[in-house]
Amino acid sequence: MIELAMALVLLVGAGLMIRSLTRLWSVNPGFNPKSVLYLHVGLPPSMKQATPDAVRSDLRKLHDTLATLPGVQQISLQRGGLPMWGDSEDAFWIAGQTKPARHADMPSALWYEVEPDYLKVMGIPLKRGRFFTAQDNEYSPLVAVIDESFAEKYFPNEDPIGKGIVDEFLGKPAEIVGVVGHVKHWGLDDRINLNAQFYIPFMQIPDKFMSRAADSTGVLIRTQGEPLALVGAVRKKVSEMNSQDVVFEAHSYEEIVSRSLAERWFSMVLLGIFAMLALVLSSVGIYGVISYVVGRRTHEIGIRIALGAQRKDVLALVLGEGTRTTLLGVGIGLVAALGLTRLMVSVLYGVSATDPLTFVAVAGVSAAVALAACYIPARRAMRVDPIVALRYE
Repeated sequence: MIELAMALVLLVGAGLMIRSLTRLWSVNPGFNPKSVLYLHVGLPPSMKQATPDAVRSDLRKLHDTLATLPGVQQISLQRGGLPMWGDSEDAFWIAGQTKPARHADMPSALWYEVEPDYLKVMGIPLKRGRFFTAQDNEYSPLVAVIDESFAEKYFPNEDPIGKGIVDEFLGKPAEIVGVVGHVKHWGLDDRINLNAQFYIPFMQIPDKFMSRAADSTGVLIRTQGEPLALVGAVRKKVSEMNSQDVVFEAHSYEEIVSRSLAERWFSMVLLGIFAMLALVLSSVGIYGVISYVVGRRTHEIGIRIALGAQRKDVLALVLGEGTRTTLLGVGIGLVAALGLTRLMVSVLYGVSATDPLTFVAVAGVSAAVALAACYIPARRAMRVDPIVALRYE
């Protein structure tokens, strides 16, 4: 009985995790991870001391070279933040407004350094204005693109196009030229409050930070086929450019999205394994108890049959014992689950910790398995020979 109650609690937890993961997989992350390859390229160590113009020249060459590979549809170099991979957040203020006296008083936003084809690579929609072009380079005025969350929070009753933001990283105002869709940066459930996002052109990274791009630059590629199948060709092409260039950390973007759910997957699998073990043990326990009861009541059963009891009556008698035990175990388990599953609220998404469908389904499955364990000794009791039973000691 206790084993059945414990099994039910674990099964409810696993059921809630399954429903939660199902809901999460149906969430639109704001971008399309299918057929996207993400990797890093490191330029030769000597480029760390090169001029910013030399680094930009090498990175433009890298972009143009990889863009010619068969299977490459669009490509964008990347630094700063990347959805579900790494974050870069910075303080800023709105151009034309007084700069807050303290850094702690400044609002913060996630920022991304990307190239003109980034939206096409990631499948992010442009909502208003324009995105970057090749003309948004180191020689042109600073521009920025913000997401819908940024626009709603900091420009609630006005058109942000043409306004400006001042970021400490950039050091001077950047004109807002477009608004794009919001992406779920922190995972499909996106529970962290820092959600405002803005983008700056990759080639407008300040000169003093270009050496970091030489050390490691992200490359995002939308492919025609399986993303990871392109890694070998990318390595070969990069090596042909310079044998000291290094390609590392290659991933398909679907893998990155899946990794954001790894903790929930682990919890679900762990709960599921323990739940099934507990259910098997409880079923074996119930089978053993009912078998013992049938053995002790063999003489009584024989008398009942001898006096005219039908075999279905014997079946009902034995199953009644099992049903009472099962219902008591299920009842205790449901009460315990109602209390304990509230501790899972932080890992659930789109489903209540007391979800009725999960509780009813798990209770039904648990009861069915337990009653099935009762049925075997009940069938054996039906077949008791009254002559043998009356001689039974």
